[in-house]
Amino acid sequence: MKKSLESRIKTKRYRVERRIGQICFDVMKALLLTGIVFVVSALMIFAYNYAITLPFFRIQETVVRGCKELTEKDILSLAALKDSQYLMAVNTEVIARRVKKNSWVKNVFVGRELPNRLVIEIRERKVVAVVKSSHDMFLIDEEGVPFKKKIKTDNFDLPILTGFYRNGTVDSDLLRKSVELLRYLAQAEEFPTINNVSEVHGSDVMGFNIYTNTGLCLQMGFGCYENKLKRLSPIIADLERKNLKTSYLNIDLRDPTKITVKRNDVLGPADVVPPKGAKNKYRT
Repeated sequence: MKKSLESRIKTKRYRVERRIGQICFDVMKALLLTGIVFVVSALMIFAYNYAITLPFFRIQETVVRGCKELTEKDILSLAALKDSQYLMAVNTEVIARRVKKNSWVKNVFVGRELPNRLVIEIRERKVVAVVKSSHDMFLIDEEGVPFKKKIKTDNFDLPILTGFYRNGTVDSDLLRKSVELLRYLAQAEEFPTINNVSEVHGSDVMGFNIYTNTGLCLQMGFGCYENKLKRLSPIIADLERKNLKTSYLNIDLRDPTKITVKRNDVLGPADVVPPKGAKNKYRT
């Protein structure tokens, strides 16, 4: 009985020793593999750092594309590239964020052209009008976003948008709708084209009024601009045939069943005063 107990104890001890030996072997193998991975990784990092800092990859040229309102010098100043930088070591996302800080820049792409050329390609905002607030004027882009305060050096011959600010806050939805009208006028071949428009007044109730550079007011309302302006041409031709000046007239095109023409209350120059006998109101 005693021998049997001793035999069992020895068997358990041998079993534990074998397990400890196996565990130690596994630990040593894991440490060896870890060491190999560490050495290989360090060699790869060293090789990468050595490769990207070769004189072969030093930036020799920076190309800027897409400038219209901005200059290449403006973009390079924003990019803030350091002297003797290496092409593969440049953080393109950081450069893109710097360049995009300029309000004119809508999108920017920074890429590499091996072996030593950095390319900065920008897409500028296209300004379509100037929107007037109570105190200032802002440039707006083709999406109806006021992106920059107008300053004296911004010499643009663009329509002025009025009536879009309420208590200091812009009506973004109304502003986007006005851009749709301006987009149509920019493509129009018949009067009034975008070049004839001096002001667009917006109202969320009454819609849009177009004021031309000759003092003509066209009440457009919302939508169906093509059909409304097609009805305008024969009216203008009829007024001219009757020797009636079109300056300082108010033409209401909102009603699809009729067009109302009347003289504005604003007095114009002497040469636009209606002749004697001319009626103040004209309907079709």
